[in-house]
Amino acid sequence: MALEEFTLTVLGAGVMGTAVSSAILNSLVKPYPKKVILCTPQPTDTLKETFAKFDNVEYSFTAEGNKKAVKEADIILLAVKPFMYQQVYDEVKDALTGDQLLISLLAGTTINELSIFTKNVAKVMTNTPARYGCGTAAIAFSPDVSQEQQELVKKLIEPVGLTVCIPEKNMDIATSLIGSGPAFCLLMMESMIDGAVRMGMPYDVARVSAAKVMEGTAKMLLETGDHPAALKSKVCTPGGTTIGGLLKMEDGALRSTIARGIEEAANISASFAKK
Repeated sequence: MALEEFTLTVLGAGVMGTAVSSAILNSLVKPYPKKVILCTPQPTDTLKETFAKFDNVEYSFTAEGNKKAVKEADIILLAVKPFMYQQVYDEVKDALTGDQLLISLLAGTTINELSIFTKNVAKVMTNTPARYGCGTAAIAFSPDVSQEQQELVKKLIEPVGLTVCIPEKNMDIATSLIGSGPAFCLLMMESMIDGAVRMGMPYDVARVSAAKVMEGTAKMLLETGDHPAALKSKVCTPGGTTIGGLLKMEDGALRSTIARGIEEAANISASFAKK
């Protein structure tokens, strides 16, 4: 496979498949795909609008079209629902060469299960902010993926935002923390907005303020490298508003509830592979 000219076939151009494809194409990453084929059951105007400015994007909406797209592919981005991977394999198996590189975005499926497509498997867990270039992605590789292929995967995934390489045994945790994490943050953000609105702040002001507080706090944590508890203590003045609010939240076991939520989501992800 010539790194300068490869075809990327996306099996499942849904939310995550679209998010990662958009991040790759908008970044002008090098090497850049000569062609991207988006496979999806239903052609939508939204999908075509998202990729309208890219001349190297094609679409497939039929089973036969998908087989042709897979046969052309140097790299396959698998982004269907986890329970569908066997069905998708059965539909395209005759078009697989065995040497293609598979990048899987599926939760709860193992590298061993995905190796029916090819021995070259990169398992990636990312999240919806990837579409805006501010996502997070964890990557685990099968033993057969060469160093050159690993570097290519990293280059393709880096446009989503932060990337980290982890052993496959940590992927269920990544599914929870990274994949489900935005929903957990949005729940906390929604609660902060509700509190502000309850006390009289206009919703639009509360919404952007809460979002900016989350963004700024995250950047502060990354920039300083300090433990969250250390940064939190710097905000608490004796007898002040912050410590009062924190204690009220602790009354509701907020910290352990969030931690248990991460644990539960990771356990559910692990259970998928056992079915």
